Amino acid sequence: MAVLGAAQLMVMLDSTVVNVALPTIGRSLSAGAAAQQWTVGSYVLMYGSLLLAGGRISDVFGRRRSFLAGLALFGAASALCGLAPGTPALIAGRFVQGAAAAVLSAAALSAVLAIYRLPGQRRLALTAWSGLGVVGATIGVILGGLLTTTLGWRWAFLINVPICVLTGISALRAVPPLSAVRRRPLRLPIALLTTAGLAALSYGLIRLQDGAGTGAAWLGILVAALLLTLVAVRQARAEDPLLPLHLLRLPTYALSSVGLSLAAAVMIGGTYLASGYFQRAHGMAAITAGLALVPMGLSSLLAALVVPRLAGRLGFARLYLCAAAAQLAGAGILVISTGNALIAGVALVIIGAGLPSSFVPLYTIGSSHVRPAESGVGSGLLNTFNQTGAALGVAVAGTVAAAAAASSLRAGATAAQAGTHATSAGFAVLAACAVLALINATVLIRLTRPVSAP
Repeated sequence: MAVLGAAQLMVMLDSTVVNVALPTIGRSLSAGAAAQQWTVGSYVLMYGSLLLAGGRISDVFGRRRSFLAGLALFGAASALCGLAPGTPALIAGRFVQGAAAAVLSAAALSAVLAIYRLPGQRRLALTAWSGLGVVGATIGVILGGLLTTTLGWRWAFLINVPICVLTGISALRAVPPLSAVRRRPLRLPIALLTTAGLAALSYGLIRLQDGAGTGAAWLGILVAALLLTLVAVRQARAEDPLLPLHLLRLPTYALSSVGLSLAAAVMIGGTYLASGYFQRAHGMAAITAGLALVPMGLSSLLAALVVPRLAGRLGFARLYLCAAAAQLAGAGILVISTGNALIAGVALVIIGAGLPSSFVPLYTIGSSHVRPAESGVGSGLLNTFNQTGAALGVAVAGTVAAAAAASSLRAGATAAQAGTHATSAGFAVLAACAVLALINATVLIRLTRPVSAP
């Protein structure tokens, strides 16, 4: 569990490690706002859309073998990002890094489910798994600021190379082979169609920052709708689907999937906006901005430690309701008052406490209503919703924030004032996600309420 958890921590850390470094990368490589969004979005997009394909690869080639292959590719892609001479090479490296993360994470989760079979063990393992994901995402922002200031932004990627080597050596010693159980087709065409559809959707949403009348933006959204509809139709008729859409007929599973998308949008979108806010609105250096997010990371860590106890007292659905309320409160503060860095920091602490209190209940509720024979694909689809929500959170919140900043600058505002306005507008999107999460949690409480005996 230590080896597999370390890989998941690294994978989630890389979803946020560049957030604080983005302004520095923009200056170093002359990257505009859209290119900076793609530096984050390309990773989480590929990670989310290829998780199911990664799970299928681990089924076909064996879990440990797939884990090691994903680890090697992740290290190579990290080196490419760290040595990138320009923005195209950096974004290409991030796409490859996200694809490697999908194989690595899916193989690791499949190994966790194969090793920990007893209900109590599996529940504890999934709690650790989701908790490590939240902690990794929050630590990533802090580490990114530290590395960017001390060694340069390239080391935010290059540091992964020795970690991958050490984790690979440890995996050979600690993780059993866990060979494939049965032969299955890879379904790569469906995986590629899904990835293309989600990429087109993210492209369209990001291009909307150029204005609602941008033709390329609406073309991307239209292409996404067509491709994702085609995927849904093909998979609904497949005998052995890569995308197990039939699980979404389970109300608790469907609502857990939606909840994971909303929570991931708040987590990744929130750290993306916050890291830019401290640097642009308050002129902080990268390391100072990273340190400003330390309290948010600590609140997430402390919340993750007490989640099992709180879940025992409140129940998972009610705990999720409290988490959604915390996210709404924090985002609401940032919408109303972004001029004061201290108040913004307090709001981020509130949001941070609500993140593990969302992910752990949603993973538990979602996976508990899936048949044991489908636990692998069920967990993979939950992860897919999680990472897709993260990509769309960055795309939508980032686009709204960029449009607000441009509008402020045209009206004569200073760069700091524009940064404050952009942060407020971006967190308004995340506050809307939290409102939807509250509604989602209310329905889940009703669905998971024990039925009284007559």
